[in-house]
Amino acid sequence: MKQLKPLWFKGYVTIKVMGHYPERFFDLCARRNIPVWSIRKQSELECLADVYVDDIHKLRKIRRQTHYKLSFVRKKGMPFFIKRLKNFHQLLISLFIACLVFLYLTQSILFIQIEGVPTEMEKQLLTSLNNYGIKKGKLKLLMDKPDQIQSKILTDYPNILWVGITPNGVNYQLEVITKKQPEVKERQQRTHIYAKKDGVISEMFVAKGRPLVEVNDFVKKGQLLVTGQLNHLNQNDEDDNTENQDEQLIEVEAEIYATTWYETKLEVALEGNYHIETGEFKNKYYLQFGSFKMPIWGFGSTNFEQEKIELDQHTLTVFDWTIPIAFLSQTHKEVEIINQERSVEQAVEIGLQQARQNLLRNLDQTSSIINEKILHQSFENGKVNLHVYFTVKENIVNTIETIQGD
Repeated sequence: MKQLKPLWFKGYVTIKVMGHYPERFFDLCARRNIPVWSIRKQSELECLADVYVDDIHKLRKIRRQTHYKLSFVRKKGMPFFIKRLKNFHQLLISLFIACLVFLYLTQSILFIQIEGVPTEMEKQLLTSLNNYGIKKGKLKLLMDKPDQIQSKILTDYPNILWVGITPNGVNYQLEVITKKQPEVKERQQRTHIYAKKDGVISEMFVAKGRPLVEVNDFVKKGQLLVTGQLNHLNQNDEDDNTENQDEQLIEVEAEIYATTWYETKLEVALEGNYHIETGEFKNKYYLQFGSFKMPIWGFGSTNFEQEKIELDQHTLTVFDWTIPIAFLSQTHKEVEIINQERSVEQAVEIGLQQARQNLLRNLDQTSSIINEKILHQSFENGKVNLHVYFTVKENIVNTIETIQGD
């Protein structure tokens, strides 16, 4: 006979059967399909066995039809465990409330610390954090992620170079590094101006100094353009005036614009795929225990042909210990793939626009593109290859003093 394994959550009891030939009582139970296991004989008139709680009323019917006596020796299982817990319901309620308070205190922000800024700026940051939803007593689960808060602070405070945010238990720590303004020092006199690159002089504005070049002159990188030496010395006079040469140099102020040239090569595909969100989405929420995820909201499939999934995870931490329980939220957004085909003319225009943006990104704000010309254009493997030549107007004054060239 196969030994039955008791189910703890159903609950079972150990009964004692007393009477002549007590094993016959269990034979009657088997005939009426009542599960009985762990039958053991204590004496000629006593037997012990285990039965489920649900079958007790059936055993009592059999006992009334026989001369045997029944008694309960031991009770085990979840029904009896719950019954015992009911006697301590006040203690359990208090324990449950204490656990909720403990979780709230460990998962919320109680202190906000800001380091690296003066008191006035610290007050401004506290006000901004309050507007961002970072408040004392608020659950971290309901706050934005640190990288999102960091991005907002850097956007709202241009004078902040870097900010590090560390939610450490009940502390919300911010370490701020501001952009340090260089100390005002006595500026060394710029006595000479050199060309930053090759070009043809198009405009010159010399406030102080003696120009050595004129408009429409071609200059090379490192060539002296304006000097602070006002007196032009002859070779015979140089030896006599060497000691007074420094006294004859003045500070130079000038802006010199020249026509310069750039070449760039790029490829533009005639066919491209773009992902566009349709606006339809579905949220799903899970509780994660280790590697196991249990869905708690948002059941079923999304039925989106193409979708983009954004995952947000919130973990529980108690002091420095991370609890292996996390709350996951998944946002399934429907996307539509659009296959766009361009003509050669459209590809060329897009390529020129990209080339202009890349060039202007590397120039200062005073520079401008005068002219552009396509030197070579070819079509190969579904792509348009462009070789573009740009003519640019830019300031070629070298900002490095007393050093020729870059």
